[in-house]
Amino acid sequence: MEVVDKENTSNWTYFVKRFRKTKTQTNPKLESDEDQKQEENRIDETEKSFLEEQQIIDETEKSFLEEPQIIDENEQNFLDEQDKKFQKLGFTSTDKPIDEDEQKHKIERCISIIKKLHQKEIGSFSRLESISNYLTDGNQLLYEDEQYLREEYKKLKEASGLDEDFDYKKSYVPNKDASEPQTILIDDVEENPTDDFTSLSITIANIIKDSTPHFTIGIYGEWGTGKTTLMKAIEKNLTTDGVLKTEQRILPVWFNAWQYDREEHLATISLMKTVAYEMSGHEKFDAISKTILKGLTILGKDVTQNLIQEIVSKGGFENEDALEEKINQLNELHRESIYFDGLKKIKQQMEQIRKSGGKDFRVVIFIDDLDRCSPDKALEILESIKLFLGMEGFIFVVGLSYKTVTELITKAYTATGVKGEDYIKKIIQIPIKIPTWSQESILDLIENKIKKNLHEEYTDFLSQNSDMIARVVDYNPRQLKRFVNNVIIAFETFAGKANSQEIKFNEIFLVKILKTEWPDFYAEIVRNKDFLEILKWILTKPRELKRYFKYLNTYTEEGPEQQKQQRFLLLSKLAERTQGRIDSRHVEILSDFNYESWIFFAHVRDVLFGIKDWKVINTIINVVEEFSYDLPVGASQSKIPQPSE
Repeated sequence: MEVVDKENTSNWTYFVKRFRKTKTQTNPKLESDEDQKQEENRIDETEKSFLEEQQIIDETEKSFLEEPQIIDENEQNFLDEQDKKFQKLGFTSTDKPIDEDEQKHKIERCISIIKKLHQKEIGSFSRLESISNYLTDGNQLLYEDEQYLREEYKKLKEASGLDEDFDYKKSYVPNKDASEPQTILIDDVEENPTDDFTSLSITIANIIKDSTPHFTIGIYGEWGTGKTTLMKAIEKNLTTDGVLKTEQRILPVWFNAWQYDREEHLATISLMKTVAYEMSGHEKFDAISKTILKGLTILGKDVTQNLIQEIVSKGGFENEDALEEKINQLNELHRESIYFDGLKKIKQQMEQIRKSGGKDFRVVIFIDDLDRCSPDKALEILESIKLFLGMEGFIFVVGLSYKTVTELITKAYTATGVKGEDYIKKIIQIPIKIPTWSQESILDLIENKIKKNLHEEYTDFLSQNSDMIARVVDYNPRQLKRFVNNVIIAFETFAGKANSQEIKFNEIFLVKILKTEWPDFYAEIVRNKDFLEILKWILTKPRELKRYFKYLNTYTEEGPEQQKQQRFLLLSKLAERTQGRIDSRHVEILSDFNYESWIFFAHVRDVLFGIKDWKVINTIINVVEEFSYDLPVGASQSKIPQPSE
């Protein structure tokens, strides 16, 4: 029953008037106007009584709701049980306000799951995309959609061996405050960038702590993949919190090889000095520090040259005994240098420390950026490690590009025929490869590390298109930061111009992806606006392309070239059916796209077709265009010249 409010009786008045009009028109007994008027007055009184009565009912209901109601124990238990069931199904209690951060995390988590389902081709593509679009618009997840995602996620866990639950979440990381200016991303070392790095760093640290300290670990990885990050994480796991550096039982020493690349003297001297300076003042290792520095001083040019100069300048000695004394003094100095008795003394001192203080005393020397050194300097550093190979108490952790270092060693020893691979094996006993970066780890890096330094609109686009962006940057975290910085510079520069056209940040993001991943496709779009209409038509999945999309969505063991050839053949028929509107060159460009490519285009279609002036945005993106570098596997090299401004 509808409750009538005293101040809002219009609906009821309208209804009663209609009723009254009908009654007066159909009452044959009212023959005169006077009779008609009396009847209307009677109905008015009836209507008034009805409204007054309704108001009384309304007040009674209000009083009932305001008074505390007595619920017996059985009713209370029943309500509690129902509430638990609703909460178990994912409903939020109505007496608690919805946490916006919690809601946002849930949306991000569901979108991430949908992408993983797409990758494994689990679930209905159209329904998953519908849910994704609904959530992207900022809507809350519907109960039936959540149940569907939970069921599909179970299949995903079985297929992929995932350990995470559906509701898995990490601590929420906020975006950079929108009131602060957007700055570029600095290439600093990220602390624990992914779970894989964290787990591996703990494992390696435990090996260093528990094993006899007499080995070298090699951290292999290419440029920008996180060698320094992993090594810093290992170092952090070796030290004891709350203990002074001079009292640590494991002493980490950090040697950045590249910083000493221009030193005139041998790299051995720079390395040994670094070790000695870190040992200085330590309760156990200070004595070794003094031995090293003394041995290095003797090696220095000044001491030896000054002594020889003194002998020569005399022009002769009164007797041979005096000359012999000076020569013996010179020999004694050389004997105490780091290359002779100095090393023996260091070994004895370390043995004494571990015997009296405990077997857990050790020095761990981290050597970073070895592959950035000149070939000669890199070889000098590797030769320096060999000085300690027979000395217990020292462990080396070396970060290097395996390919780069082995090639330079092979080249340096061409005359002797020594191979770089064999040389490295003799020095490095434990090779560790940097964990491979995946789409999930790139997304994890965006959400938990990069996000805090970016405005919300930047991270939203990165997160929503992490799969394609990961491909574009070749799953390289450093290249990801360069990519984002290019977009920031292009957008902020153009947005700051007076009377500039309205260009959105996500348009620049998209164009940067297109130009990097599909240069031919991008060039054709800038050149020929009709090409976008072709793309728009294909995205509707017309009947003419049924076989083409079926092939894309079917697993095949064919190689990349065979798949591209098959896609080309299936698309070739378009040239005939479009009366030349789609020619063979267009078909060649479109044949680069696989199933994931079309998912990406479907996801960004609003941005793609919303760009108003491709010539202008091409000018903007050219400002931050990098020099050419190898594109990731699957991306095509440009066959046509890039469009001019």
